[in-house]
Amino acid sequence: MKVRAAVLEDAPAMGRVMVEAWLAAHRGQMPDSAWVKRVDEWTPDVSARAWARLLSGRDGGDHARIVLLVAEADAGDLRGLVLGTEVEDDESGATAQIDALYVRPDTQGQGVGRWLLREATRGLASLGFSKLHVGVLSANLAARAFYEAMGGHEISERTYDEEGHLLPGTVYGWPDLNALIGDFGERP
Repeated sequence: MKVRAAVLEDAPAMGRVMVEAWLAAHRGQMPDSAWVKRVDEWTPDVSARAWARLLSGRDGGDHARIVLLVAEADAGDLRGLVLGTEVEDDESGATAQIDALYVRPDTQGQGVGRWLLREATRGLASLGFSKLHVGVLSANLAARAFYEAMGGHEISERTYDEEGHLLPGTVYGWPDLNALIGDFGERP
């Protein structure tokens, strides 16, 4: 397993990973009508096109302060992805956020998410960030347990609008990125 920068050619596989992992993670955490609408309309191809736009913009210099990584198995198939960006309302420019961290359901529990978060944190620190935030649905107990195990602390609440349904969210924070860069054991 290796973690590397995502490239435009990864977009189709990233779309599959994102949709598969998101749908698996959020089933039962929102009204059924909203989840079914996601299933019907948010296909891997739709997600892949969005990733391709982001990757094309990044490669063109539009997004200087982002980190977009993928975890790739030895056989070359993608197992997970992470996107870190700056928090737009932080005037100091010191705070980054994880916008997406998804691992294929058949790969979860093997340390892939931990390594993606660690490597994204390293990349974000190299871009001058010193703090990190990540928001999750409050009902997503698995994600909350993961971020708590990684040393994140609840710092605020927010809401997510999913097809007109306001869903409660929890924001985790790390006041010092160095706490996440430390040794997390063997690579998966």
